[in-house]
Amino acid sequence: MGKVYEAEERLSRRRVALKVLRPELGRSEDARRRFLDEMTILAHLDHPNIVRSLASTEVDGELVLALEFLDGETLRQRLSARGRLPWTEAVAIAAEVAAGLTAAHGQEPPIIHRDLKPENLMLTPTGVKVMDFGIGKVLQAMRKGTTGSVGTLAYMSPEQIDAGAVDHRADLYALGLVLYEMIAGQPPFQSESPRQLLEMQCTAPPPPLPDDARVGLPRGVERLLARLLAKAAADRPASAHEVIAALEPFATADSGASGSVSLAAGAGAASAAPAAATITAAGSRPDLPRQAGQPVVPRLDTIALIDRASGPRQISTRRAIGAVIALCLVTAVATYVVRSRWTAEAPVTPPAATSR
Repeated sequence: MGKVYEAEERLSRRRVALKVLRPELGRSEDARRRFLDEMTILAHLDHPNIVRSLASTEVDGELVLALEFLDGETLRQRLSARGRLPWTEAVAIAAEVAAGLTAAHGQEPPIIHRDLKPENLMLTPTGVKVMDFGIGKVLQAMRKGTTGSVGTLAYMSPEQIDAGAVDHRADLYALGLVLYEMIAGQPPFQSESPRQLLEMQCTAPPPPLPDDARVGLPRGVERLLARLLAKAAADRPASAHEVIAALEPFATADSGASGSVSLAAGAGAASAAPAAATITAAGSRPDLPRQAGQPVVPRLDTIALIDRASGPRQISTRRAIGAVIALCLVTAVATYVVRSRWTAEAPVTPPAATSR
């Protein structure tokens, strides 16, 4: 969409990011008006999971955004360096993205991203930041005057491809694609042909996750993933807040090393603060084998407690024998006490007199 520069405010000496948008976005008066209106709305959207828009202006015919400067890496950079992510880390990232979407979709009118993808998600030491909100709406309005697609083909919802009505559920579909890619290590739909890729997005069911990616993955996450990737918008979750509620039971976090993110506390609220925490190793399901070389980690998360409560209880032979002996001793003592008390309280009958 343009170029981004690191800059410094002259008075405050604050580091900022200056995004200079493509020249075609500012060629018409209508385009400039739409851009400035949209950026004005974003300037009032203050949420820890959305990059802050500090100012918007026009300089020598070019539209410029001043954004908060972020230290970190994009999700695309992390996926390129590490490949598939642990499901706990993927769930935490998706939950924070959903928190940002909740705040944006809750505006009046709702702010729809329209181009959610790993390149637009910045991972920082304090949490996930969703970038480039609002630009999709400007591009949508200018579609007839631009040659670029509104959104990235690999992350476009079926209704976007069909030029249908687009609402907040288009962002949820894109979030499902991103979550699938984090867990599987690759997008669900891939093709060198753009036409075939668009056809797959509109008609093909998402392929099952690879077997090795499903090791330890809770069924609830798989069910949510299937709902997010539903072709019909009506079959997806009703809101990003519903996505947060579905992911929250599976978020496990520990305040340890840096370099990852956790589920933000109160993620559904606009004033929620991101937790500066990291992701621990994933728990596992008892019905799935552990990967070779995977360390055994104490499972203290919600899933472990549920599995432990619903699974059969097993005790060792030594404990069983000890329990039986203890039970026998308790029974013997109780019997002795009862009999002693009964003997002490029983009336004494004098012997019958005899006649000679």
